[in-house]
Amino acid sequence: MFDDFAKHSTAPRAPESVDWRRYAPGRDASALAALFRASVDTLAASHYDASQRAAWAAAFDDLSAFDARLSRGVTLVAQCEGAAVAFGQLFPFDHVEMLYVAPAWSRRGLATALIARMEALARESRSAVLTVDASVLSRPVFERAGFSLISAESVLRDGVSLPRFHLCKPLHAANLSG
Repeated sequence: MFDDFAKHSTAPRAPESVDWRRYAPGRDASALAALFRASVDTLAASHYDASQRAAWAAAFDDLSAFDARLSRGVTLVAQCEGAAVAFGQLFPFDHVEMLYVAPAWSRRGLATALIARMEALARESRSAVLTVDASVLSRPVFERAGFSLISAESVLRDGVSLPRFHLCKPLHAANLSG
């Protein structure tokens, strides 16, 4: 049911050269770990200091644990010419667990397109609300997509405090048709 979603989605379109597919366990882990680290190191630099970025990125240094984490729920991968350029994960079907874009591909609509695709999957699974624990960097993207702030908090990673924001978006039953 979800495998054909990328081909038939009415979500906002990213650049025509981008293909959408499901995560391939084992095969994609290394490329997405590198994309994740580059995104945290580069895109988050204006919002998080070096120690915060290092603590955040270190959370996924164990490649097999990262692969296992990406294998749960639904992880969507955007690729261009065979290279991963963005990914996002729903786990469970009412929570955006991850959303990362390669630095060279930022500000091209990929995050917005991933959010729309994940929202459609959440609606398809009959979720009433979609939630996310967003970074300072991603919060505005989610708010532009209709998410509202519920609370702000700080989480500790390796003894370093990282701010994040719990946001949600009601998914109305009237929008379940597709």
